[in-house]
Amino acid sequence: MLIVPLLLGQLLAPAWHWRALLLLVAAFGFFLARYPLATLVKLRKRPKADKRYLWRWAAIYGGVAAVTGLWLVLVEGLGWLIAMGLLGSLLLGFHLWLVSRRKEMSIMGELAGIFGLAMGAPMAYYTAGGPLDRTAFILWLINALYFGGTVFYIKLKVRHQPRLSAPARFSRRLLEAKACLAYQTVALTLIILLATWQWAPLLTPLALIPATFKIILGAWRWQDKKSLSLVRLGVAEIFHALAFAGLLVLAFNSGQLL
Repeated sequence: MLIVPLLLGQLLAPAWHWRALLLLVAAFGFFLARYPLATLVKLRKRPKADKRYLWRWAAIYGGVAAVTGLWLVLVEGLGWLIAMGLLGSLLLGFHLWLVSRRKEMSIMGELAGIFGLAMGAPMAYYTAGGPLDRTAFILWLINALYFGGTVFYIKLKVRHQPRLSAPARFSRRLLEAKACLAYQTVALTLIILLATWQWAPLLTPLALIPATFKIILGAWRWQDKKSLSLVRLGVAEIFHALAFAGLLVLAFNSGQLL
């Protein structure tokens, strides 16, 4: 969710530029700072807890993000990164607020985080020399829609299916996956409309086809507690993310529009 948008933004930019590496460092620093900050929020009511190491690592990660980000803004002249960085900071603040209310794993909380991570695509595109135009926005939207679907899918396989007995009928299994299927239908429809309106390349919807089949197959192959493996699910998501990235690069490089 962090690397693929950054990679896509760079691959689909007009040209490669070394400063994209600085953006990668800044993004990693910002992302890693979330954990100690979130832990500090969780421990805020424990006065005896040793929080110094958490503050130290939050400062280290935040410092790395700040230094590299300031270099890109002040030396490289990428002023629009300030606006995108502020938006990312607001999303981080929203995440920490959810942590304080023990709601960081809610649908709203996870989608907010994913939509924030998807900003890596237009940021990388802009850093590599691309303009902040419709293409940059489309890259953000496609990444946000794709990775947003993983929230519903993982909840289906980890939290929902293991709690229930497997229905015998396929139609009933699809019904149990209605939230996941509904989201994927909306996401795929939006991307088809983008291609139809010539806002995105003609082949763009293909990037979501493997994930769509994954959801249908996942609805049929019921996940029970004994066979549940978070590692296996994680590895499968990595391969699907790589397939999504490869198909999206193919679509944008095809140059075919309706």
